Amino acid sequence: MDHSHHHHDHVGHDHAAMDSTTAASMDSTTGMQMDMSGMGHDHSAHSMGHSMSFHGGLKEVVLFQFWQTATPLSMMLSCIVVVLLCFVMEAMRWSRIKREAVNKLNAISGSPVTAHRLVDACLHAVQLTISYFLMLVFMTFNVWLCVATVVGEVVARLLFTCFLPVEGTTPSADTACCN
Repeated sequence: MDHSHHHHDHVGHDHAAMDSTTAASMDSTTGMQMDMSGMGHDHSAHSMGHSMSFHGGLKEVVLFQFWQTATPLSMMLSCIVVVLLCFVMEAMRWSRIKREAVNKLNAISGSPVTAHRLVDACLHAVQLTISYFLMLVFMTFNVWLCVATVVGEVVARLLFTCFLPVEGTTPSADTACCN
C-alpha cells in the first residue's frame, strides 16, 4: 500500500514540550495540541479494575455500580442472589415450555398475534435478560460468582425437570434420568 501521499510537516512543532507528564498529543491535520492525560495509555484489563483471569478475590462490582462486594458476607449474599437469578431464569424457561405444551393440546388459533404469543414474548424477554445478566456475572471471572452461576443453573434445571415435568413433552436425553 502506497502511503507517499501522507505528508506531515512536523518542522514547526515543539516535540520537547510534549512529554509523558502532560500526555498531550499533536493533531497532524489541525496542528493543535490535544490533552489526552485522562486517556491512560496502559490498556491492560488489570489497570482498568477488571481481571481477565479467574480469581478468588472478594472485591467485585457485579452488574451495576451499586452492587459491590468487599467482605465475605457481601460475596456470600451476592452468590445467593446469583443462584436465585438462576432459579428465576429456569422458572421462565419452564413456564414457557409448560404454556407451549398446554396450547398445543388446545390447538391455538392460526392468528399470527395472540395473547398467548405476546405473553410468551414477554417471558422470553425476561428469560433472555436474566441469561445475559448471568453471563456477565460469570464474566467477572470471580471464582465464587462463577461457581454460584454454574451450581445455580444445574440445580435449578435439575429440580425443574425432575420435580415439575411438563406433561405432553417428550423427555430429552438430559431429563431421561429423572423419569
